[in-house]
Amino acid sequence: MVKEPDKYKKLGFNSLDEYANYFFSTLLPSNKTYEYFVDWEKVKENIFRYLNEISLLNTLSRVPSNQRKERFIEIIKEYPRVVKVIPVLIAERIKNSHIDIFDPDLEELIRIDLDINNIDETSLQKITEFVEKVGVLALFSEIKDLYDYLMGVEVGIDTNARKNRSGKIFEDMVEGKLRKILRSYKILRNDTNFSLYKQHTKFKTKTHDFTIYKDNLERPIAIVECSFYNISGSKEISISESYEELSNLARNLNISFIWVTDGPAWIKMKGQILHSIRNIDWILNYKMLELIKFIVEK
Repeated sequence: MVKEPDKYKKLGFNSLDEYANYFFSTLLPSNKTYEYFVDWEKVKENIFRYLNEISLLNTLSRVPSNQRKERFIEIIKEYPRVVKVIPVLIAERIKNSHIDIFDPDLEELIRIDLDINNIDETSLQKITEFVEKVGVLALFSEIKDLYDYLMGVEVGIDTNARKNRSGKIFEDMVEGKLRKILRSYKILRNDTNFSLYKQHTKFKTKTHDFTIYKDNLERPIAIVECSFYNISGSKEISISESYEELSNLARNLNISFIWVTDGPAWIKMKGQILHSIRNIDWILNYKMLELIKFIVEK
């Protein structure tokens, strides 16, 4: 470990306090980029796979409401694959081709089997009763185009993925900046050839966000992990502790361990990040990432 205050002087600071003050004053309040809000490719992909089925179901909007149920049954009998669209219509992601629903009148759990290879009269009756009771058949009196409706449904479902997308977006931000700053270095994302986690039986297959190589060296000169936290919680504590251990392992191999972390959560968890700053070789936020060039220049 680089000794204090030499550690901070290497980055242009006179002391830990000066370094910490700069860290907290330059934290990003948000990492929402243009890609954060909607993954349009995923939305379109989820709809395009059912274009033929959507066209068939669209005909229900042109059928009188009192004939719609009968027409729906005819469509399913002739084109069983249409049942795959039913979960999408009600914004439900399913596994194993079925939906379990509790019927309060019967006081029992009913399984709606949507396996296109197992549709018989009994399952067809259950499917038809289900789409009628959840309001799918009535929906065709309210909409003109099922495709437009499903676009809205998929956009709504996609917002649930924002939390996971946030982490990837920050990784992308960090990667873009790393490649601009360290043009003469080889930067690998999720490098499968080197991982400190292999020394942990619990996480043998886990990789690092980035490994940085110089010249033709087989071993990286630096490892970069990155994370963005909007809300404070226990996750930050467990991550901090695990990175302290990884930093020790990296130090023994003469590898710089760099944790790039950011977000408003650290304002409420100053004690935790200050503890990590003292025990992890290098901690930077996004705006401080320019300083990484002084770390890798050994």
